Amino acid sequence: MKQVSLAITISFIILIIFSSAIVLAKDETEESKRNDLNARLEHINCRIDLTKKQIDILSSINPEISSNKAVLDADYSKLQEFAAALSHKDFDKYLTTTFKEDLRDASDAIRSAKTDLVKKNFTREQKIALRDSHKTVMSEFADCVNQADKEMAEARADHLNSWIVKWNNLINGMKSRGDDTTEMQSVVADAQNKLLPAIEKIKISAKDNRRTAMQDARNLHLHLWAKFEVARLRSYLASIENEAADVGYKTEIDTIKNKLQATSNITVAGKRYAPGEFEAVWKSIRDTAQLLKDLNRKLKA
Repeated sequence: MKQVSLAITISFIILIIFSSAIVLAKDETEESKRNDLNARLEHINCRIDLTKKQIDILSSINPEISSNKAVLDADYSKLQEFAAALSHKDFDKYLTTTFKEDLRDASDAIRSAKTDLVKKNFTREQKIALRDSHKTVMSEFADCVNQADKEMAEARADHLNSWIVKWNNLINGMKSRGDDTTEMQSVVADAQNKLLPAIEKIKISAKDNRRTAMQDARNLHLHLWAKFEVARLRSYLASIENEAADVGYKTEIDTIKNKLQATSNITVAGKRYAPGEFEAVWKSIRDTAQLLKDLNRKLKA
């Protein structure tokens, strides 16, 4: 009876793990994600606005380039849809493919129009007016980006900070079930001592240093997140280890422990992930969760 009850508990735990990093639905992390995406949209809008203004200035040279404005507006609407749906994956994919290509096409058209300017029979006064208009929109763009950078930094800081709240909520829930959360609490302590100062650095950094500060904080957060997930899986494993060993599953336990240790070895705070490395860490965590699920299924059999 005890084993069946234990199996039911582990089934619930595994279900939580397989919901990936987002465990608490519609909480402060979701709202911070929304703010993060909206802040990114503001930054993108600065670039679109500059491009459209440049097109307006140069349309007197080549009216055909104006067609690029509608394409960029459509792209922005699509990105807004993904942001409203909190779909980071679709947002990033569209941003780095369709939007990037359309913005490149518009930029190419602008460069071509500037080249044509030399060939046109414009007066000196007309050329000066075009140059002054260009200076004005570039100044407006710089102001727009600076403000958007500040808002994005604030939103990213709030998003990272919300994870500490989420982790504490998870720890409290697991404590109430009698799980050992010592290692998880250690990760939260690291977040308090390292991540929060890194987040504050984002907020106070000057424009030239803000992006680096944001990247450093995000990189630290990824390591802490992986460490927390490893600690959480270890806690779940500890809750069934004795029972599983008693019925002959020592090999399975050792396999899970080894995978968790291998994952933990990669998550070194201060070290930037190599390309694809974080994806490998996430896959390892999911694979380990699957092994726990399989072990639980054996206990129920």
